[in-house]
Amino acid sequence: MFQRKLSRIETAALSVAVIAMTVGMSLNTPFIAGPAGAAVPLVFIISTIGVLCIACSFVRLSSRVSHAGSVYGLIRFAQGRSVGFIAGWALLLTYALFVPAALCGFGVFAAMLLSGVHIPWIFYSLLCGVVVWFTNDRDIKLSARLLLMIEGVSIALITLVSIVIFIKQPLTLEPFKLGSAGLVGFSQGLVFGIMTFVGFEAAASLGEEAKHPARDVPFAIIATVIAAGLFFTFVSYAQTIGYGVANISALASAATPMNDLATRFLGSTATMAIELCCAVSTFAMALGSAAASSRLLLALSRDGFFTPKLVSLNRFGSPAFAGNLIMALNFVILIALVIWHNNASDLYGYTSTVATFTVIIAYGMMAVATLTKFWREDLAAGKLYLTALPAVGIVLLAYTLFVNIYPVPAFPFNVLPYIVVAYMVVGFVILAKVRKAEIQGDISSYVVGQNGLPAAESTNFQAGE
Repeated sequence: MFQRKLSRIETAALSVAVIAMTVGMSLNTPFIAGPAGAAVPLVFIISTIGVLCIACSFVRLSSRVSHAGSVYGLIRFAQGRSVGFIAGWALLLTYALFVPAALCGFGVFAAMLLSGVHIPWIFYSLLCGVVVWFTNDRDIKLSARLLLMIEGVSIALITLVSIVIFIKQPLTLEPFKLGSAGLVGFSQGLVFGIMTFVGFEAAASLGEEAKHPARDVPFAIIATVIAAGLFFTFVSYAQTIGYGVANISALASAATPMNDLATRFLGSTATMAIELCCAVSTFAMALGSAAASSRLLLALSRDGFFTPKLVSLNRFGSPAFAGNLIMALNFVILIALVIWHNNASDLYGYTSTVATFTVIIAYGMMAVATLTKFWREDLAAGKLYLTALPAVGIVLLAYTLFVNIYPVPAFPFNVLPYIVVAYMVVGFVILAKVRKAEIQGDISSYVVGQNGLPAAESTNFQAGE
């Protein structure tokens, strides 16, 4: 159905865009510094190891199955269509909400960059949404290259600012120690560290468009996690010494730490450049999330869960009705949220939190699917460490979920888990209605053969699980 046109680097571009490294370093480190103190870089080192354990589930299954449905296709291969749908349904909301979250983020940074113009942030967000819609409708190869260029430039600038801080500030090993925050504070910071990596798996939705999916998709996922881990550790260390270990409370209370440090060490021009990079990075995050959610929706529709009208590609080879529906719904969500609460930063937080809940569900189900699929094979081969990796991932995900719901957070964060529960109930209702329907896709068509490609690549699907 899709054309195989993406190189290994272009495949990785989608994961790089959705994980939004620039945004993560511009907004997330204060949430880690609050409970963990100066140990922010250490948090990211441990988070990287933990996320690699989670990523191994995607790597093992994506090397066996090439599917546009990401977790849906991978888990369907391991555990069946019904379980795969629930995971896909959860991830669909994550990607869908990442779009309005990123658009809110774009509005924040654009308003900061153009503070003298006095235009409401929502204008910038809606304008960005129109561009995302237009670009998502075009060739994925063009989008991938654009995403890679945007994130590449943004990451390079953040790295440059960090190097300047390294040169001007005294170096210390204190950020690599637990410090006064202790194990409790460190573990609380670890939750935010893991959440900073959300989106690393986005390249899995390009399983039907990568030239060599059995190699390129696993590479994209692992390379993104490792590169992000190195970048997060390096930049967070620069932020920590930039504010000073003894003044870490200033980092914990900072709204945009990279802006503050750029102003202090390089001047206002560098600050404007950082704001521009953050704005375009949120654009890349929105575009990457739209691309992933469009393909996931198309894959679910192709297998009979939604109307077959969503199973079509436009003249550029991108999802036609599925892409348009995703973007239309995101505009509705964004406008409804603004009517309810006209604060871009708050809306970014609300949508990101809901998206985090559902991605934890999807990640957890991936880890369980890997365990059930491969544990006998690993046991027979004497490779129990491969079984231990997803088990570690499950523990980390369970802890992350627990910390997000207990102690019960203040309103409206205390209501958000119930929204997720209601959404998942809708998914089970959909599953119950279509469970006995004829299955339009045969998962064996996407199982990778010895040549590294699926056994069959056509739009003629057989019935059967």
